[in-house]
Amino acid sequence: MDNSKIRRIVEGVKTILIVLLSCSALWLAAQTPLAAPMWGLLREEGPQVQPGQSQGEEHGPGGVPMAMAVNLFGAPDGLSLPEGTEGARRGIRYDQAACQELFEQVAGPLLEALSSAGEPEEVSRLEWERALTERLGVYLDFQGQVPLPVLVGWLSGEETGLTASVRLMALSAWEDGLDVYYRDEGDGRFYRCRSHVADPYSLSQALSGLTGNGAFYAFEREDYAGLDPDTLLLPEAPSPAVYTAANPMSAGQTALESLVRDLGFSLNSTSFYFTDEQVARSGDDSVRLSDRGTAQYLYEGKAGGGLFPVPSLGRSGPLFDSVETCRRIALSAISPRCGETRLYLMSVQERPEGLEIDFGYSLNGVPVLLDRGCAARFLVSGGQVVQFSIHLRGYTANGSASLTLPPRQAAAALLARGLEGEELLLTYADSGGDTLTAGWSAREGD
Repeated sequence: MDNSKIRRIVEGVKTILIVLLSCSALWLAAQTPLAAPMWGLLREEGPQVQPGQSQGEEHGPGGVPMAMAVNLFGAPDGLSLPEGTEGARRGIRYDQAACQELFEQVAGPLLEALSSAGEPEEVSRLEWERALTERLGVYLDFQGQVPLPVLVGWLSGEETGLTASVRLMALSAWEDGLDVYYRDEGDGRFYRCRSHVADPYSLSQALSGLTGNGAFYAFEREDYAGLDPDTLLLPEAPSPAVYTAANPMSAGQTALESLVRDLGFSLNSTSFYFTDEQVARSGDDSVRLSDRGTAQYLYEGKAGGGLFPVPSLGRSGPLFDSVETCRRIALSAISPRCGETRLYLMSVQERPEGLEIDFGYSLNGVPVLLDRGCAARFLVSGGQVVQFSIHLRGYTANGSASLTLPPRQAAAALLARGLEGEELLLTYADSGGDTLTAGWSAREGD
């Protein structure tokens, strides 16, 4: 064999080895517990779902807040802010893309603080307000009640000793670290967890480049004193989109066949029939579809034999595994059918029959109020999903904008109706019509 042939063979072997090493490195990176969940939380496509289910993370990563505010003042000694931003506050409401972008910037410092936080200590209402208004930091409103083990699981794939369920949270810088403040939705009290490990400089860097837009909290303004004090407001009247709404399941059995296929049913072993509703049955698993587009799943067999076991998804613990499994099931049904809606976690509650997990719809950061309450409800028992109900609705922006009152007039109108102490926020009310227009609503304060 001549030298040129030998060289070609050697070069070919080198190329193969390089490709194999590259593939091995990519595989190892994908298996890293810290990288995978953070990647799944922040990117639009999201992590792979279970076999037989579709992807659908474009309808909302798990832990992105629906409203945020940034304080560009109160930096500890030694931390500097960009010129022109000192003393400013920036708020984001009713803009999901902007919320996601900002959350991506602060997710690292937030994870660092949560992962190294000390024991929660109760703080006063005044201390909570000072954290929101006097210190460099970021405020997060998840709209629903998110258990901290679930949030940390979405961020890192790791467990946490924190157990509270939170809707409102703040991450604030101090001289030697970061503080996590939150309101525990279980008892309504405020708590602080202090991290001496998290770097306040990382938060300062994450917030650099932002400018103020006049956002404020109700407790800061006398003319908003009748509202829930933690209501985050912007000075201008918002103009959210008008949406057309439709039932994506109106095709009857054809629509049901497509749905159960996306849920992981084998059509070869599934029978379809009609009673008062369309029904699909495969062994002890069944799905009923109403004419309004509500799909109800029920498992009626022995423990451990259903179509939807709750697998271990890392080291975040069984609560996270249950919530994330249900979220993925919901997305497999919603993503191909529901247009521009996003899914958010509303609540997780222990019931005598099992763990009840509720999800809601939102449209560009505005919650959708359904007649039935939540968009999807799951029951987890014995390590598997034994029951769920998903109300399927398709939403598409029609190019028009909703006309809304400025916040001050909306607050006055709310108080005139005797709704003192409630939160003022925009919502879409969907009672089955074909058009959704946003309007101001009152949400009971805590």
